[in-house]
Parts: sequence; structure tokens; C-alpha cells
Amino acid sequence: MTRTVLLASIAAVCLGVATFDPAPAGQFEDLGIPVKRAGLMGKVIGPDKTGQRDLVYLNFMQNAGRLFLLVVDPESGKSQQYYSPQDSGGWATVLGPDRKVYIGTFGQGLLLRFDPARPEAGIQVVGRPAKSETYIWQLVVGKDGRLYGCTYPQAKLVAYDPAADRMEDLGRMSPTEMYARSLAAGADGRVYVGVGFVKDDLVMYDPATREHRSIIPKDWAEVTGVHVEQGARGKVYAQISHRDPKSGRAVSRWYEASEGKLAPAEHRDTPVPQLRDGRVLADLEVGSEKGRLVLRGPAPQEIRRVDFQYRGEGCGIFVVGTGPQGCIYGSTAMPLEVFRYDPRAGKSEHLGNMPGGEVYSMLEYEGKLYLCYYGGSVMNLYDPKGPAWNWGDSPGSNPRTFGPLGDGHLRPRAMIFGPDRRIYIGSIPPYGQLGGAMAVWDPRQNRVVENYRHLVRNQSIVSLAYEPQSGLIFGGSGNYGGGGTTPSETQAVFFAFDPRSKTKVFETALVPGAQTYPAMLATGGHVFVAVGSTLYEFDPSTRSVVRKADLPGAQVEIAIGLHTDGQLYGLCSAGIYTVNPTTGAVKLLAKSPVPVTCGFAMNDTGIYFGSGVHLWRYTW
Repeated sequence: MTRTVLLASIAAVCLGVATFDPAPAGQFEDLGIPVKRAGLMGKVIGPDKTGQRDLVYLNFMQNAGRLFLLVVDPESGKSQQYYSPQDSGGWATVLGPDRKVYIGTFGQGLLLRFDPARPEAGIQVVGRPAKSETYIWQLVVGKDGRLYGCTYPQAKLVAYDPAADRMEDLGRMSPTEMYARSLAAGADGRVYVGVGFVKDDLVMYDPATREHRSIIPKDWAEVTGVHVEQGARGKVYAQISHRDPKSGRAVSRWYEASEGKLAPAEHRDTPVPQLRDGRVLADLEVGSEKGRLVLRGPAPQEIRRVDFQYRGEGCGIFVVGTGPQGCIYGSTAMPLEVFRYDPRAGKSEHLGNMPGGEVYSMLEYEGKLYLCYYGGSVMNLYDPKGPAWNWGDSPGSNPRTFGPLGDGHLRPRAMIFGPDRRIYIGSIPPYGQLGGAMAVWDPRQNRVVENYRHLVRNQSIVSLAYEPQSGLIFGGSGNYGGGGTTPSETQAVFFAFDPRSKTKVFETALVPGAQTYPAMLATGGHVFVAVGSTLYEFDPSTRSVVRKADLPGAQVEIAIGLHTDGQLYGLCSAGIYTVNPTTGAVKLLAKSPVPVTCGFAMNDTGIYFGSGVHLWRYTW
């Protein structure tokens, strides 16, 4: 069932000195929630209310809903769902020494607690261990019986003592880094923390002395990655990428950490979730509002599958785009699920998932759809006329993945066609790095044929447009880098790239002080660039701005397009606006009845966008 909102006429919308007169009203339609799958973030096995039986506790996030803990009976599959009073998700899940389930959240960096002995009390907020921190990435139980958590954005270590009911901020594990991303508690009583991503390090914290220090050998050069993992029986394993001091080669190896020292790990003794009767939780499958536990044992050949269900409030929509056969495609974020809306049938279809965070950009090509996702800017091709959704890298997979774009690419924000129908993709760089890249993809070979790192030095590439008359690719940067970095440049730039000479031929701070250029479009020999709440019209022949106009709100990323009627349409915080490319006049077409959180798709049936978990359409 769709919900239709008929717009009343709006006399005027005033922003600053500008007045916008809306065109005759169309209608907005709520097309429903395309994806109800929640994101599984963690799992533990713990006691039931009586303490006599084991249950499986599953921590789910809903980025536009509420975090919930699903308690599943491994015998019957019967489940009970408990919602957190605050925050939408959390990476960290652990069973405490008091046999209670603890969750560390993102949003406010809260510590939550669920007591299996008192399920009627639901999830309780213990508190916020560090007021400066918004993420608790992981939780472990130390040898001293305290819970330890690693955080963002000041790379702190926090602690909670269940016996004393006391939280503590133990301070920064690095004076410069933002991420304390992984940790483990050792049988030696120490806590080991992986920090990064600009200057990666492995830090040991000693609860006895309350001191911390790096345990990376001083002769190891170019440490580019540290991941700490909890082993069985208090063992601590760390995967470290660095340059070997003896051979000089770049290596990535596993080490065992103990007593503040590292030794090569020949194998890892990894803990497995185990019930008290000896059965092991061998696998866990999660779909849309359903899932399955796979239990093995006690004998190795004994396998039992237990189905369960949950209630999903919806997965937040991250991007929307036009696709083959007049359909609208979209991606949710964490988990990455792809959906399709068919205007002719008037219904959505949840197609399936891919192993990334979210699709950042998509582009239709000859009846197929390219989808490029975070992390790694991985390119995929989906054929709606092919086999049912089955992501993989084999020729028969659908979508078929071709792997990452290459150096400088993590979040592929912009994707357009350039000359010769080649595809140009602009990206935000990896964690800890400045300077994104622009890749050139050849659809005939399905591979990257050119890649330009630092096309704009130390900045990301976040918008692109091809202007045929000049033959140039125009782009806009963001002055920021990958996660964990601090911008080195004070402002973003507008630039032009010549595909023939393969060089950047123009760069300017079109809007002094701007931090990003979120959307642009080329038509009629000019380039229209939206920055903040202003639209700039740029003439490539004179390399100057010939007109600018106020928009009725802040521009939404990658959300401006040319319709068949010759008009430009875009999304802003106020709703939908239209631009006459001949006169430059901007009008608010329709004020949105809901927040516009992402876009952008447009065809003869209307303009589509995401608002939280809902897909919306403005019908002409």
C-alpha cells in the first residue's frame, strides 16, 4: 500500500534574499520499505533465564531504526527481540564475567547491558564511558574481570568493572590517531589495541601500571596495517603489514603477542562459539527477517539447522539510480542490499546482497547495470535478463564482480560516461590516506584502463560531468581524505581533465572556502555546478562563471539531472527544484513532506529518492 501526499500550492519559499515560486503541484508517494533485512554485528552464546540452558544472542543494527538483540533458542528456533532505548547499532558484543550480554554502540558510544536472568528488563544503558567518543568498536573481557573497549574518534581505551559497576576512560592509546579499531585481552593480563589509520600501531596497555606503549619493533619500517584478534585461552594474535628489516620486502604476517613482545605465529588457535553440551555454532545465515543457525556436534558429522525469524524496521537507503528496463535501483547500507522498483508493476523487489558496505554509484550500460561499492571501490555488473541474483567472480555469476578499481579508491562517489562510452569513476581514498583517484573503465574489456591518483593532490574526487563540446571531463573535489585523516587543504577545487592528452588542464577554487562540490551536470556547452545552496553555471570556452543562482536548500550529493523536457532537476534539503538551462532561472518544484536523505533517479514516471528506510517518488 502506498501513501500519497497531495501538495497544496505554496506561495513562496524564502531563503535569504531569494524567493522561489513552485510550479503547479504534483504528488509525492511513499513507495514503502524496499529492504527489511537488519545487519548482524555480533553473536555470543549465553545462559537462559534459569541459567540451565544455552541461548544464542544476536546483535543487529538498523541504521535507520533501532538496535536490537535477538535471543534464539538453538533447539526450537523460537526467538525474542529486545530493542535498545538508544542508538541504532553497535559493533561490539561480548558475554561478561557476570554472564550478562554487553554491547558497545556507535552514535553515542554507549555501553549497553542485557541480563538473561531478567529478560523482562530488556536492554539497559550502562552509560557512556568516554564523553568524547562516539564509537565503541570492540569489547573484550580482561584477566582482571573488567570489560575493555576501543573507541573512535580519539583512539581511546575504556573500561567497565561489572563487580563495582564503574566505568572508566583510560585515555588515548595514540596522541595522533582517531581509530582504536581492534583489541584483545591476553592471558598475561595486558590488553592489546590496534590503532590507525595514518600511523598504524600495536599498543599494549597494562592494567597493573596503567601505562601503555607501542610494541612494534623500532626497526620495522612502513607499518601500513595492524589488526588484533582474540585467540582461544587468552592468546592474542596480530596481523601486521610492514617492511621486513632483513629482506626489505613488504610483508603481512600473523604474530602472537605476549608479555609485550611479538613472535611469529605458525597457526592461530581461534575460539569458536560453543554450547555447554559440546555443540559448535558452525555457521549463521541471515536474510530478510529470517535466519538459520547451523550447529555441529557433538560428533563431527552431526549437523543441525535451526531456522529463526525477526522483525526488521527497514534498512536505510544509501543511493538510488536509474537502471535497465525503466526500473529504479537502489542500495542500502550495512548491510549492502540491492533492490529494484518497477514503475509499471508498481512494486519493489529485494534482489540480493553483495559483500560490501553500500553501493556508492551505479550506471546503466546496454541493458545492464554497473554497481560500484565500498570498500575498495569494487566494480560489479548486473544483468536483469540473466540468471537469478548470485554475486560472484565467475562468468556465470550475476552480478559478476571484477574486483577493486585500484590505487586511491575506497568510496566510489561519482560515475559517468565519457568519450567513447568509457566510464569515469571518482573516489574517496582509503583509510589513513589523502588524495583520491579517478579511474577509467572500459566496458568492452571490463577492466580499468587508466587510473589517476592525486589528480587533485590530497583531495577526494566526489563529482564528475562530461562536456562534449569541449571534450573535457569536469570534476569537483572534497578537501578531505580517507577515514582517520585530517584535511591538509583548506578548500575544495573545480577542475577539468582532457581525456585526449590524459592531463588535468584546469583547476580553480570556483567557490572560495567550499569544502566539497557535491553535484554537477553538463548540458548546452556549459557545466552546472551545485555547491552548498548555490548553483554556478560555468562556460568552458571562457573558463569562467557566467551565472549563479540561489537554490531553495542545500544540494544533495550526486542528485542533479537533465530530463527529456530539456529542464534540469535536482534534489536539495527543501525538496525538488528545477532549472531552466537557457535563462538560469531556479524554481522550487515541490517541497518534500519528508527529509531527503539520498538520491537520485529520474525518468518519465517521476523523481525518486530515499528518505531513511523509505523509497519515495515525486510524480510529475
